[in-house]
Amino acid sequence: MLEPHYNTVIIGAGPAGLIAGVEAFNPNHSIVILEKMHKTGLKLRISGKGRCNITNEESMQSFLNRFGKKGRFLKYAFSQFFNHDLLKYINDLGVPTKLERGGRYFCESDRATDIVVAFEKKLSDLNIPIAMKTHVTGIQKIDGGQYVLQVKQGEHQTQVLADQVCICSGGLGYPATGSTGDGYTMAKAFDHTIVDTAPSLVPVLTAGDTAKRVMGVSLRNISLSIWDEGKKVAEMFGEMMFTRKGVTGPIILTLSETLVAMLESTKEVQIKIDLKPALDHKKLDQRLLRELSNNSKQNFRSLLKSLLPLKMIDLFVDLLEIDPAKKLHQVTGEERKRLRMLLKEFPMQVIGHDSYDRAIVTSGGVSLKEIDPTTMESKLTSNLYFAGEVIDVNGETGGYNLTSSWSTGFLAGRSMRNNDFGR
Repeated sequence: MLEPHYNTVIIGAGPAGLIAGVEAFNPNHSIVILEKMHKTGLKLRISGKGRCNITNEESMQSFLNRFGKKGRFLKYAFSQFFNHDLLKYINDLGVPTKLERGGRYFCESDRATDIVVAFEKKLSDLNIPIAMKTHVTGIQKIDGGQYVLQVKQGEHQTQVLADQVCICSGGLGYPATGSTGDGYTMAKAFDHTIVDTAPSLVPVLTAGDTAKRVMGVSLRNISLSIWDEGKKVAEMFGEMMFTRKGVTGPIILTLSETLVAMLESTKEVQIKIDLKPALDHKKLDQRLLRELSNNSKQNFRSLLKSLLPLKMIDLFVDLLEIDPAKKLHQVTGEERKRLRMLLKEFPMQVIGHDSYDRAIVTSGGVSLKEIDPTTMESKLTSNLYFAGEVIDVNGETGGYNLTSSWSTGFLAGRSMRNNDFGR
């Protein structure tokens, strides 16, 4: 049962809420974490395909760059609690970690659940309860500066009084885990601005059956560019994968925010895949000439085998309209040029994106202009804090967004620990 009054109420038991709860511990404060779902950290449990990409080893400046202009807001939080602080923190909770390709850190066990369980144990040791299946349906501030929360537990409705509140309820990505935008409604109750939200780090959909034909093919060390009416908008080097309806993978997810925004304002959005980014057009042409000359009696299909994943060969044959049995010494200059162009600028038209159901994070949220970056406290009303995905900060894939949640949650918790509520 909930008590009628707490000094500190944290809404949401995701990464930001869990660490905020631990850091808010003060022997003179009563604290509770309210979680509307049946388990804590549901989204955290499935992060990194269930392995939890905790953070990344990059430098702080490189990290901040992964958030674009919004990175400036995180600078103070990262100065207080950054990647190696986080790793030590999690190790001290009894969860070993390991470094993998791309500077990404994971649980050594490959079980994201281990982190959630470790936080639950720590909170239990501190006698900080987590009230499950407890949904905050409303919040208001009363005379005297305290907050009244309308709370629903099953069919039971009640009120909870709080001296300070931290909203860590997430964004809109993966709503089945509880991220349904509740925090935005709560923030609006205190006149906070909500920057327009959209799915981010989300797979995109492409026209035709090209993706379906090569579904499951992963491409590494390729370059992908985005085009708007013949103009290149963005470009990135890395990995991607074809799905039944489109494309996904690290570079697609990172560029998805740009693609989603373009789809809202542009009729035609195109991506081009450079399958041979290490070779410019001239060097690739020279390579093709050598292949044609040195293997003149082989057929065209054999040339494609040396250039492409096997599952893409039939697709290239159809797109190029070149007989796969044609001998290489019979390939014309015009056909060679068509092959070179397709290898360097493989085009796909983007027609949409997956929904919030598949979005790793949410773009948009509570305006950064209205949050103090040194405390995570609202600038509009005292003793109200925000942390995690509910705020308007989202970065690239690779452990950056989770680090933002840990760091802002840590800072909010520390700020609440030291709060005397104006007394």
